[in-house]
Amino acid sequence: MSRVLPFDSLYVFAVAARHRSFTVAAAELHRTQSAISHRIKSLERELGVKLFTRLPRRLELTAAGHALAHRLDEAIKDITRTIAEFDPRAEHGRLRVTTLPSVASRWLMPRLPRFFDLHPEIEVQVIADLKPLDLHAEGIDLAIRFGRGHYLDYKVTILMRDRVLPVCSPKFAAERPAAASIEAMLAWPLLHDSGTEGDGSLSDWRSWLDQLGRKELTCHAGQRFSNADLSIGAATLGLGVALGRLSLVAELISSGALVCPIPLATPTAFSYYIVVRPEVAQLPKCLRFSRWLRSEAVATLSMMRLFDSAAAPEPRGARIR
Repeated sequence: MSRVLPFDSLYVFAVAARHRSFTVAAAELHRTQSAISHRIKSLERELGVKLFTRLPRRLELTAAGHALAHRLDEAIKDITRTIAEFDPRAEHGRLRVTTLPSVASRWLMPRLPRFFDLHPEIEVQVIADLKPLDLHAEGIDLAIRFGRGHYLDYKVTILMRDRVLPVCSPKFAAERPAAASIEAMLAWPLLHDSGTEGDGSLSDWRSWLDQLGRKELTCHAGQRFSNADLSIGAATLGLGVALGRLSLVAELISSGALVCPIPLATPTAFSYYIVVRPEVAQLPKCLRFSRWLRSEAVATLSMMRLFDSAAAPEPRGARIR
């Protein structure tokens, strides 16, 4: 006769397996670490197999643990999809979206009115956070991520690639002699997005200089800000010259709010991706929002192409004319 295992124990195991951590699972499930450990041990006794290999600083799934975690993950997704079909709010209800503060304020929010004009029945909740939130744990439907696209257990679609170039306010540039070379511009007050320094995105001043073949130049001095929204805002206010992602500053340049003292753009290593929980990916609200995001990205890329002439690297020691 088949055994009926308690679903709660299976769900606790599924969360612990996803995180490979009893501590993180305890935080997600609002239980103690010891309670999670006890529940897993009880499940292992019931099944008669080890599900985890407990190492000094981490957990690893056994072969049985991998097999069970995979089946449970599929089952939980299927149950979630079924429940969503019963939910009368699923088609037109609130859509929870997360992204970086800079992307939320500089790219998404100015465009949202167009989405509401198309789909007034869909309520959007935007959650801006510097950390990549766990969509499953936070109950978030969709994320716009700036990264390399490796997001396991999610439905991932490329949104757009990006480049960076120096920007400052017209007044700031007019008050100084024209920047005839990179060296001359580096003598101006620099504004840094400290979140990009060393993150691998190639969005910081050091990476910009390295890609232009100017490794000997220094760029450490200047004011630092915790995210791109603040550094771009500081540049708009005339506090210095910032390195801006074209996706976030193209419209500001086109409107005249910002100018490019050195029109040289370099590619970022990260791109933008639409990341959706697979169990909600086929809901109409997610499909419509994803389709709208892609259409807005096409328009943004068209505007960014106006700066294609700025993409060629400057030869070492060349002057800007």
